[in-house]
Amino acid sequence: MTAVIPMVLGARMDGAAKEAGALDLVVPLGRLGRADPDVAGGKGANLGELVRAGFPVPPGFVVTTAAYRPPDPGPLRAAGPGAVREAVVRAGLPDDVADAVCAAYRDLGGAVAVRSSATAEDLPQAAFAGQQDTFLGVVGEQDVLDAVVRCWASVWTDRAVDYRSQHGIDHGRVRMAVVVQRMVDADFAGVAFTSDPVTGNRHTLVVDASPGLGEAVVSGLVSPEHIVVDTRRPKVVRRTAGRHEVVVRSRPGGGTEQVTEQVTGQVTGPGAAGPALPAPAVRQLVRVAKDVERHFGRPQDIEWAWADGRLYVLQTRPITALPERTGLAGLPVRVRRTVSAMLREVLPVRPYPIDMTAWLGPLISLLDKAVEATGIVYPPASRMFIEEGGVVVRVEMPLPRPTPRLLTAPVRLVHAARRRDPALWRSDPVIETMRARADELRARDVEGCSWPELTALLKEGPRIAAPLLELRLRYLPRTLLALAALYASLCLLRRRRLTGALLAGVDTLTADANRALEDLASAVRADTGLWEAFARRTADELCEALHTGMRETAPGFVSGFDAFLDAYGHRDTVSPLLLTQGTWRDRPDIVLGMLQSLASQAPPPPGPGPGEQTEQALLQHPVLRLGPESLRSAVGVLLRQARWFQQIRDDTRFLAMLPLPAMRQALVEMGRRLVAAGVLDTTEDVYHLRLDELDGIGTWPPGPRLAAELRERASARKARRAGLARTPLVPPAPAQPLGLTRAEVLLRGVPGSAGTAQGPVRVVHGPDGFAALRGGDVLVAAYTSPAWTPLFRRAAAVVTDTGGVASHAAIVAREYGIPAVMATVDATTRLSDGQSVLVDGDRGLVLRPPGPGWAASALP
Repeated sequence: MTAVIPMVLGARMDGAAKEAGALDLVVPLGRLGRADPDVAGGKGANLGELVRAGFPVPPGFVVTTAAYRPPDPGPLRAAGPGAVREAVVRAGLPDDVADAVCAAYRDLGGAVAVRSSATAEDLPQAAFAGQQDTFLGVVGEQDVLDAVVRCWASVWTDRAVDYRSQHGIDHGRVRMAVVVQRMVDADFAGVAFTSDPVTGNRHTLVVDASPGLGEAVVSGLVSPEHIVVDTRRPKVVRRTAGRHEVVVRSRPGGGTEQVTEQVTGQVTGPGAAGPALPAPAVRQLVRVAKDVERHFGRPQDIEWAWADGRLYVLQTRPITALPERTGLAGLPVRVRRTVSAMLREVLPVRPYPIDMTAWLGPLISLLDKAVEATGIVYPPASRMFIEEGGVVVRVEMPLPRPTPRLLTAPVRLVHAARRRDPALWRSDPVIETMRARADELRARDVEGCSWPELTALLKEGPRIAAPLLELRLRYLPRTLLALAALYASLCLLRRRRLTGALLAGVDTLTADANRALEDLASAVRADTGLWEAFARRTADELCEALHTGMRETAPGFVSGFDAFLDAYGHRDTVSPLLLTQGTWRDRPDIVLGMLQSLASQAPPPPGPGPGEQTEQALLQHPVLRLGPESLRSAVGVLLRQARWFQQIRDDTRFLAMLPLPAMRQALVEMGRRLVAAGVLDTTEDVYHLRLDELDGIGTWPPGPRLAAELRERASARKARRAGLARTPLVPPAPAQPLGLTRAEVLLRGVPGSAGTAQGPVRVVHGPDGFAALRGGDVLVAAYTSPAWTPLFRRAAAVVTDTGGVASHAAIVAREYGIPAVMATVDATTRLSDGQSVLVDGDRGLVLRPPGPGWAASALP
């Protein structure tokens, strides 16, 4: 460095200089580290860390966030992001910043790459891929200064604002740094993923490469060479030649250009197989990429360049939306799909910290004890619900471990079956005791409770539900034996498929609630005024009317509705495992919505239900119809006892929810008090705190230090949860192969994002066609750029002509959790608007569904 540079650049930012409050405007990459994203943005901090660790990074410097002059985000609400961008460009660079940048650039010299590096960028939960601007081949001081200003302005592009909104990132807190690096005149460039971004395989390294600059790869302009490496050996296990439709090169006078002429002796252009990445480059790239991953401690998305026989690392960031490994990975696909579907059904919403500590966690601990009694041990809940920073990021189903006690399980099962008659289970005194405790809990005045009394109420809920597990252990054994015997009998009779239908229509508390709901619907049909009100008004309007005019015009219905909520209002609205999602008592509008639907239909016809009809059909089987009466009687006994299994399972789940309304009231009251004390912004923010943290408040109100800690934790977890909005809680199991006799393959490409989705095609050729995309459409394009990001919120899937696993479309599709197929060559010409297609992102296929009644859910 020249003598000028140290004065401009200052000392190392994550050390003493930072502690001393130094606010340097320009800092060399080598003086930054991973702890400096607030100073250098995500990209700059990661590059600085690479330089310090000795990785081959082109020299450069960072225009820090201290130089950035954030505009007033107020115009966002008035004139939109464009007004803010214009204000940034008009303001330009202050003189002190311009002088510092010019001094650093003179030392670097030549063509440079000027890259945005926002503080909300290259994060584990949000890559911000292409959302802010990059300028390549910039030459000359004035052009560098202009590029820095344009990078600052790119914080306020429509796409960046929309992306931040989707990830819950506050616009006003974002700061922009700018990385300036010497350009590498690359022979080849591209992206390397140290784990497969589509399947999540941690032993696979995926490389997309193309001649020239890597811009062609990341922007999706080309179908790159695709290399898959098994890093355990290491060995290239698959290599697909790229078509290299264009090559992006640096221009001698500055800037870049796209060429389709001769490249290193081979022809490029549509359909042509371009040059291959040299073997030494592949070997070196694999070694360096895995070293980078080890250094950062998590899978990385690395942009690289190969020039004159040498590898350069241009940037690295964590892979976002990476499918996680689960304990089921070694099991058959069908088992994994079944378990995955079960988990998604009971956990359709990501649990909050209060869910995990006040309700879901304690219930799982009780369930673990019950399962352990059978001789099977599950790992603790902490290994099932994987948390980062107090937020559940994913759910894994660890494999159970059998113990020697499992060998005696059949004997113990038979012994338990003899001890308890399931026909008497509803008269067990445990149920009455539990109901009484739940009623006492609900009768408490939460507004008059002290803070310790409120936390004690939350702790009491799981203790009330705990005896239900003991009830299951008492009465289920005989029903399980009967269910097994019934299933075996149906198999012998070749009627195995009737099992589910035979168990339908069991008398349960849920069925009682459904009948009570139908009685209310009948009352609506019978009253003309009520009927008209339910036909004209929304559920919210009906809910308001219940507390006003309807009490005078329809008092009988209102009292019946209140009685219904008293009896069944503890039912969950989303999942019985989630305290935060509310109950029917919390959301009477949901019940009124169901009544609207029921009242608009004819009442169910009288007569036997599906279970009785199936039972009658079974008894017509020749073996049973012509056999002795004792055989038919034995089947009837088995069926009756097997149905008790359904009743016990459903009713205990129904009863377990009795404490939920009182717990919800206590939790809302705690949130209200924390808002009044200035600890939280909204009542619902209390969901982001743990029960032990609420309990730790002790006497009310919390002290200033504790209040600040609680506010910071809730805010950080809220932001982290928002960043996971497009990441599936339960990793999807791989789709089973489709029989091509059932679905015709229309196009083959490269898997970009896993999953399957069906919808009508919408071919979009550019921004003029953005408005034509409707929710649920399959977005088909030649390629996408960052400006297309808002469309991914509406699309069911994405298909592109070009691109690869590292292109913008693939990265954003993975973050939004929708399937994507890249590099189909001619999707935009072979598919037409409105055509129904099935996109299989797991295998890179676009298929024609075999019939009008068939959907993606019909996959085998």
